[in-house]
Amino acid sequence: MRCVQFRTALSGRLDGEAAGIPDGRLDGHVARCAGCREWLEQAERLRSRVAESAADGPSADWSAGLLARLAEDGPGGPQR
Repeated sequence: MRCVQFRTALSGRLDGEAAGIPDGRLDGHVARCAGCREWLEQAERLRSRVAESAADGPSADWSAGLLARLAEDGPGGPQR
């Protein structure tokens, strides 16, 4: 099996989906393969950052600015 297959399985597992590879085999490969271990660490960091950003949501200033621009543009979009 190639690393790309393990990484696809790891991605699925991170997303809460079935990995398609038994956990023991997947974990064993990650323990032995520095490339896949690094890939998994990066994917976990990215997932964490995305989750934090989604939880924070846009700032109130950003939202107010967007609503003001939308109101200025009217229902037909920007008038340029």
